[in-house]
Amino acid sequence: MLTWRCACLHKLLMLKETGMHHRGQITYHKRLNSRTCCSQTNHTSSRAGPSKAAALIIGNEILSGSITDTNTPWLAQLLYKQGVDLVRAEYIPDDIGDIRQTVLRLKERVGSDGIIFSSGGIGPTHDDVTYEALASAFGVQLKVHEPTVKLMQEHYAKSGKEVNAARLRMATLPQGAEVLVTEGSWVPLVNLQNVYILPGIPRLFQGMINAHKDRFLGDKAFHTLAVYTSVGEGDLASIFAELAKQYPDVRMGSYPNVNAHDKSFTAKLQLESRDAKQLQSAMAAVKDKIPTHDLAD
Repeated sequence: MLTWRCACLHKLLMLKETGMHHRGQITYHKRLNSRTCCSQTNHTSSRAGPSKAAALIIGNEILSGSITDTNTPWLAQLLYKQGVDLVRAEYIPDDIGDIRQTVLRLKERVGSDGIIFSSGGIGPTHDDVTYEALASAFGVQLKVHEPTVKLMQEHYAKSGKEVNAARLRMATLPQGAEVLVTEGSWVPLVNLQNVYILPGIPRLFQGMINAHKDRFLGDKAFHTLAVYTSVGEGDLASIFAELAKQYPDVRMGSYPNVNAHDKSFTAKLQLESRDAKQLQSAMAAVKDKIPTHDLAD
């Protein structure tokens, strides 16, 4: 489904580094002006995009409540717009065994064409073990990635800092992985067998995915329709359930109004489908069976 264009090739001729390098069996792509330069590893237009995705949120600080995860809701909204089903989101500690077992289980869940986004655990401290754990899960070794080291050196030199042993951990990547560079950042976006390894910092996590979001386009986008009702959920539940059986390709959800000061509706009825005609038909049936109204602007 995705076509990777080569419009940036003329710019590559002017650069010292090409858009794709091979360093220690690691494929290295450089992002230029929000486009990905073509290479032999890119998807072609004959391949459908990913249909399923999972999120793996790693960090003791998340599980203890010290930090609130904002990456998962953001990712869910983006993937929905991209036409990709986010089918799992799991929170686990900074533990090599947990990470290894969980990512392999998620790989089975999303399938061979599915993608996994990991968040967190790629910093310079002792508890940042995500690269090590994922390399172990896929049976590969870690190796210092020299192009990333170079970008780090340029970045830290601006503040008079050196790339010491601790910082070098952030450039020690799983062999065989594809390394994507995001314009304006030295942090690598590592793709290891369709597991995209990202930092937990929301600004970086979201910016890096946005820069490469053309990779994460599903086969068909979702369509959504919503109406409101003053009928209680307990009264409409059986009718709604029967309609859901009649339209299996349409997701039907009822969401109660939690605003005690808003008396304009009791529940929001939201329908979603990749089939626009089925969606319209299902909504007509809902309106025929349940008293509904739109909200005034």
